[in-house]
Amino acid sequence: VWLLADETRLVDYIVDKHSKGGDGMNFMKTFWTNTTLHMVAGPVPKGAPKTYNSCQSKWALILKMYKVINKMNDTSGLLYNMEKGANIDDGGETMRADYISVCNPDVRAFKNKGWPHFQKL
Repeated sequence: VWLLADETRLVDYIVDKHSKGGDGMNFMKTFWTNTTLHMVAGPVPKGAPKTYNSCQSKWALILKMYKVINKMNDTSGLLYNMEKGANIDDGGETMRADYISVCNPDVRAFKNKGWPHFQKL
């Protein structure tokens, strides 16, 4: 279980140390060990302990969501808004449905809600 506060702590740490991951944001094993130490040193995260593997897996999901939103902005004609996501009303539903079926089903999550980590990344 990752609460938003836990995710934010992870994202903030990675953004602060992003130069260690290079352009592809691919980090070495020592980076994930240090990330784990960072997560356990702060406020106690909720749920299961934030281990090396869980931090690395959560980062992979966060990076995937970032790429989904970025691609949506670049290729779909849908414009992402921090508060309202793709801000789809009845008139835009057809365009969104087409984009989801052809390009990326993960866009469903951003129909009318934003994602707090997008601007940081």
